[in-house]
Order: sequence, then C-alpha cells, then structure tokens
Amino acid sequence: MLGVLRGPFGLLWAGQSVSLVGDSVFLVAFTWQIAVEWQRPALLGVLLSARILVELVVLGGGGWIIDRVPRRTTVLVADGVRGVVLLALASALHQPVSTPTLALLVAAFGLLTGLFRPALLAFVPEVVQRERLPAANSLLGLSQQSSVVLGPAIGAGLVGLGSAPTALRLDGLSFMVAALTTLPLPRRPPASPSGSPLAQVAEGFRTARRVGWIGGSILLFSMVNIATISAERLALPRAAEERFGALGGYGAVLVAIGVGAALAALAVGRLSAPRRPGRTAYSGLVLFGAATAGFGVARGLVAAVVIGLAFGFGQQLFELLWTIGLQQNVPNRLLGRISAVDQFGSFLFLPLSFAFGGLLVQSVNPELVMIAAGLAGLAAATIGLSVPTLHQWRPFPAGIADAPASPTGNGAAPPHAAHVETSRSFTRP
Repeated sequence: MLGVLRGPFGLLWAGQSVSLVGDSVFLVAFTWQIAVEWQRPALLGVLLSARILVELVVLGGGGWIIDRVPRRTTVLVADGVRGVVLLALASALHQPVSTPTLALLVAAFGLLTGLFRPALLAFVPEVVQRERLPAANSLLGLSQQSSVVLGPAIGAGLVGLGSAPTALRLDGLSFMVAALTTLPLPRRPPASPSGSPLAQVAEGFRTARRVGWIGGSILLFSMVNIATISAERLALPRAAEERFGALGGYGAVLVAIGVGAALAALAVGRLSAPRRPGRTAYSGLVLFGAATAGFGVARGLVAAVVIGLAFGFGQQLFELLWTIGLQQNVPNRLLGRISAVDQFGSFLFLPLSFAFGGLLVQSVNPELVMIAAGLAGLAAATIGLSVPTLHQWRPFPAGIADAPASPTGNGAAPPHAAHVETSRSFTRP
C-alpha cells in the first residue's frame, strides 16, 4: 500500500495531507473568532451559508473547467489562491472589515474549493496507475481522517496560544505548501479541450442521467443525505449529551467514527479489489444505516463507541469504493464534470438539511431522528442492492464514452479522451 508513495503521488499526497490539516484548523479558528470573540453567531451562519451556496453554484456550472483546463493547473491554482485568500482573511479578522468584504473572501474560498474537490478526484488517475487507485485513495482517506482528529486540536491550541488570525495564516501557508508540491507533477493535456462551456455542462448532467448507476446513485443519496446529515451533525450531539456521557462521550464517539473510517481505508488499500465493488459499497451502506439507527437506541458509552466504529467503517467503505468506481469507469474526458455533478448532488440539500434538521431536532426526540435517518439509509442500501442498474458499476457504453462530433464533423475522440488510461509512464498509488 505504501508503495504508491514512491513517485509523483507521494508529492501530491504529502501536500494534500498538510492542507487537509490546515482546512480543519480553519474551521476551528474562523468559527471561534466570529462566534466567540466577536459574539456574532448570526454573521457566522451567513458567511458559512455563502460559502456553501457558492460551492454549489461552482459544482453545478463549473465542472467543464476541470475537463477543459489541465487538471494539475486547476489543483495548483486552487490551492495557491486559497492560501492567498486565507492570508487576506486573517488580516480581515485582525483588523475587522465590513461584512461584505468578509463575505467576498469567504465566497472566494468556496468558489476555489468547489473547483478543487472534483479536480483532485480527476487528477489522481493522471499520477497513479489504474490498479493502484485503491491504495492512493485509501491514503488520501487516511489523511482526511487524521486531519479530522488533529486539525481541531491544533487549531484550538493555536487560537489559545496566539490568535485566530495567526491560525489562519498558518492555514494559508499549508495551502501554499500543497500548491508547491503539485508544481513538479506531470501536466497532461486538457481532457476535453473543445466545445462551449454551456454545452459541456449540459453534457455532464445528461451523461450522469443516462448512466443509471451514476445518476441513480446520486439521486438516491441526495435524498438520503437530508436525513443522515441532520442525524450526524445535529441529533448525535444531543443524544450523546443525554445517553453517552455528555461532551466527553461525544468526543469518544467522534474518535471511534474516525478510527472506523481509517480501518475501512486500510482494508480498501491493502486487500484485493472486490469482484463486485457496487454490491460491496452498498453493503457498507447497510452497516452505516444500521449504525445510524443504533445511535438512537444505544445506551452507555461502550455501546456508542462500538456503533461509532461501524458507522465510520460503513461510511468510508462506500465513499472510497464510489470514488474508485468513478475513476476507473468514467471516460477521462468526462471525469471532471461527472465528479462535479456527483458532489453537486451530495451538497445540494445541505442547507436544507441544516435549516430544517435543526428545527426538527429541537422539536422531536433526537433518538427518533437518529432511528428515522438510519431507516432511510437502510432503505437506500436495500434499493441499491436490489436494483442491478445501481450496483453494477461498469464502464460507459461506447456511444456515451466517445467524444461528440467536433464542429468540423470529425467525431473521433483523441486517444486520451476515449477511456480512463490504464498505464502511464510513471507510477502512483
């Protein structure tokens, strides 16, 4: 598994691991400064909502950029400019500026993040051989889980020893480190260099709809996320307060979820690829749904920690296999747009989930919310396992994989655009 770190991917992984920790530091420092130091939680809500809305707009309409511009360039620029934005944001927090200026900076960060996420997913296959994609994505998943544990602790320490602006400056530097590690990586030609932006955006959504396992799964989980995100982010803390040992118990559950996710990443990275990855992924969703409902009936910290392990394992198993499935089956020329459509669907109802989920948790027993969300997850898993179209993850049919006819009438796709490459001149995860 660690063999993937030899070669270009090692640089990419190192830089992204640093910036992932920085991202978690940002959340703690920024939240503390606005909500606690300035005593303006309403402003914090507005700023975070602005970031989410801008990300959604970019994911919905900007996927064509990832296929039109070399992906290394998109990843490098997004990381580098986010570093500059965070340095500007640190100055804005140190010497308070107007709300529109803060909103503009946060929106710029959201715009760049909306481009970066699908660009990274599409860039990894350009620096990794196909058979090593599981190991590469697993290592990125491990870094993500480590950042969830380390980032808030580092952020809180930096805020305590210095100030929130200091933490944001260090966060900005972490993104610049990530950009510098991307600079030496191979730069491949654009995956889909021609066509109008509007036509390319439309092709991404149309293709997702036509390929059943992609469009169907995105639609299914857009709906389920409304319940499961409310349960995890809003209902679980209240359930922990009442039945798992208050704040200490909640922290232990979060650590257990992270450990479970890390175990799933290790399993995906080290074990042989499943023969039917779609069924295996939806089986992970069964575990995730059962664990979510389990939080609603469990009593005591030990039970909650065991359930947390299952929750994290099932969630991460599905996410990793899904990412690998996209990278291995979606044609290279469409991978950026399909990835953006996928994340657009995942985040689409996030504001709705937080808004109405908060009201629901305030008015209904949080245990009932957890049970209902778990049942929704189990229902989605049952549908996924029962409908072959959803769990049979296959390469695109030729009519969809081929590039559309060019304005000159020549419909032939360039060699690098007809499929996801399976061999490269360099090795990677």
